[in-house]
Amino acid sequence: MRGIIGKPWIDMTYIWCDSAEALGEWTARLPAGAPLYLDTEFMRERTYYPRLALVQVHDGEAIRLIDTTRVAAADLAPALADRPLVMHACSEDLEALAAFSGAYPAAVEDTQIAAALTGEDMQLSYQRLVESRMGVSLPKGATRTDWLKRPLSEEQLRYAEDDVKYLPELAEGLREDLTRLGRAAWWDEECARLREDALKRAEPGDAWRQVKGAGALRGQELAVLEALAQWREDTARERDLPKGFVLRDNTLLDLCRARSLSRERLRELGMHPKAIRRDGDTVLALASDAAGATPPAPLPGPLEPAQRQTVKRLREEVSRIADDLALKPDVLVRRRWLEALVRDPERLPEPLTGWRHDLVARPLLESL
Repeated sequence: MRGIIGKPWIDMTYIWCDSAEALGEWTARLPAGAPLYLDTEFMRERTYYPRLALVQVHDGEAIRLIDTTRVAAADLAPALADRPLVMHACSEDLEALAAFSGAYPAAVEDTQIAAALTGEDMQLSYQRLVESRMGVSLPKGATRTDWLKRPLSEEQLRYAEDDVKYLPELAEGLREDLTRLGRAAWWDEECARLREDALKRAEPGDAWRQVKGAGALRGQELAVLEALAQWREDTARERDLPKGFVLRDNTLLDLCRARSLSRERLRELGMHPKAIRRDGDTVLALASDAAGATPPAPLPGPLEPAQRQTVKRLREEVSRIADDLALKPDVLVRRRWLEALVRDPERLPEPLTGWRHDLVARPLLESL
């Protein structure tokens, strides 16, 4: 299936791909190492893993809409291997691709990061970037439609096509701007960090740190939380369910605070009867065993008043540096990095190494 791309300055067609043969023919013609400009559509309402529904790829000559409900990961993987993938705000796209294929790309270039390093907002959307740089207003109506349903509507196809149509020109313009500003290496470093962070998030462990409200627990409460949160994480992955479908955060915290637990107490604390029948004995056994275990070190508590004043003073310093660089302050330094630095000046947060070190970390350390 082919559709004409309706922009007068771009003479191109989009190509619908739903077979291994079509993907193989295309992959065989791709120049080695050449970048691909990519976006994904996926669904994740009732599953732990995102369900990849569509991959949109611009190879510099044509746009392909790849139906991942019809093609296998092994058919798509050769096209994406050993080449940079250029995307916009790609953290969730990387996760969706990895859930489908079992692998992360060798390199990524994120145009949202590039735009931020030229002075734009850190969370600038693709639609706003296209509008500001190319004068094109993109419709958003298909954003939350069902991408797994077939056939896709004409509105969905146009939306999917637009998501990569402008990426080559945007990426080229941003790379030119960053090179002129002497910041192209910053972009490369940030994109490498983005990929590494995605790999770390995919690794199991320390699930308790991700529970909202974990910072309020201490002692044996944390030992119980560590055990139950890891069980919930493993169970959600095994059953492919959102973690909240296994056990909600507030219920999890209440279980950790309870002095004694029983099946009746599980019900009183908000655990669903069906969940109690299925998992109640496991939860009770884990909580009982953890009650005598060594708890992990607690998460940092609130800053002391003097520390908050120091963070405020450092934020003012960051704002001055950011103004000199024509950057948004949060692009230069996040507040949580400053808080970590104030708590422990001898341990520099990893993002403040690299290109940020001489520009901002050194002045902040001198100020401290």
